[in-house]
Amino acid sequence: MPSPRSRPRPVRPSSPTEADRPAARRLAGRLAAFALLPLAAACATTGPAPPPPAEVERREAVPAELRPYLIPPRAGWPEAVAEPARARLAEGFDALEEGDLAAARAAADELLAADPLFAPATVLAAQADLVAGEPGAALVRLGPVADGRPGYVAAQLAFGRAAEAAGALVRAFAAFTAVAAAVPDEHPVAAERLAALRPRVVEVLGRRVDDALARGELERAGEALGRLEAWAPDETVTLRSAVVVARARDDRRAELAALRRLAPRTPEDRELAERRGELELEVGDPGAGLQAFEGLARRYPGDAALAERLAYAKFRWRVAQLPPKVVEAAEAAELDRGGFATLLYWLVPQVRYGRGGTARIASDVLDDPRREEMVRVINLGLIPIDRSLHRFYPDRPVTLGGALEALHRVLERQGRAGCSGDAAAAGSCAAAAACGLIRAAEECPRAETISGAAAVELIRRTLGRLGDG
Repeated sequence: MPSPRSRPRPVRPSSPTEADRPAARRLAGRLAAFALLPLAAACATTGPAPPPPAEVERREAVPAELRPYLIPPRAGWPEAVAEPARARLAEGFDALEEGDLAAARAAADELLAADPLFAPATVLAAQADLVAGEPGAALVRLGPVADGRPGYVAAQLAFGRAAEAAGALVRAFAAFTAVAAAVPDEHPVAAERLAALRPRVVEVLGRRVDDALARGELERAGEALGRLEAWAPDETVTLRSAVVVARARDDRRAELAALRRLAPRTPEDRELAERRGELELEVGDPGAGLQAFEGLARRYPGDAALAERLAYAKFRWRVAQLPPKVVEAAEAAELDRGGFATLLYWLVPQVRYGRGGTARIASDVLDDPRREEMVRVINLGLIPIDRSLHRFYPDRPVTLGGALEALHRVLERQGRAGCSGDAAAAGSCAAAAACGLIRAAEECPRAETISGAAAVELIRRTLGRLGDG
């Protein structure tokens, strides 16, 4: 029988040593992984795992409001694009739509390195600038591409967006106008922007006209007016601008055309109504001019200046009933000597029916259709000729001084010479003022040429002095 000391002890489970613990942890990890397999399999049936956060940001990098302005860079480009440039351009635009600006710029740079004048690649680079929030850079890139290519829709859309974002509203409006004209129904955003921008663009262009005229830059004013007339022909700002530009150009017919549309919109504007009436009398419809001044006289009774203009309107209407050559002379912007002789002959009875005079020969009037009128005023001594050469020079402009001298001779023949009692002042500005032919002697630029309308008014005042006005 064994002794108590030699009896075997019960065996107890021992804890793992430090060396065994990593192995135990690895085993536990494997068991946990196997335990998760069913759960992973179950989740796999519900859809793909969400993309990493970086990919989400890239897809959302192009704002929704910007997307209508970003279309494939080849849209509207008139030239064929060969492979592989065509494929590379498409890859770059796909990357742009996904928000991968680096890939889009890389494609544009690669294509431009091969051909710096490849416009679609420039458009792609500018589109990337827009997405990156750099409209100024896009504007600089697209300027040479968009100018002169109104049908290049991809360039014009991006250019319009860049210009508007950069504050260049007129350039933006021009770009969207080009898109709307090239593809009216494909890109409604162009029409939307045109409607939104039009009031501000009209205001800007109207200010440009005024500023250019104030600086004496008539050509720049004309360019701004041209855009107004193309983009907003019926706006009041456009019509006002047309009036002031035509006046600066001394184009009375163009001014009248604009006033005919503008004046009815502002019937309370006396200045516009008077100016329209004057131009109707001078180069338009004298009957309409007479009606204008009759209306003004009723609105402002007792106004002496208007009464004087009404008297002129009545006289000018009488002129309009005379033969065409008389009307032509009355409407001349710069009246010549032959035209002045025609007006004297037909408007002053003492010239047309007067007797006396001395026969004089002027060789350069014989083949002129106004020969009868010129011979009459020559023989009466109203307009002198070159006695040494026997020439009248009918096509030379008549000056204010020459007209006043002729009219003074008309008064002299009827016993009303001088008017001021100073015979030495005959034909002078002082005598003309004293006779009521001009308002003041100091407003008498004798050397300046005159219009047919101015001559008609001088003749009317002369007839008033004779008691025939």
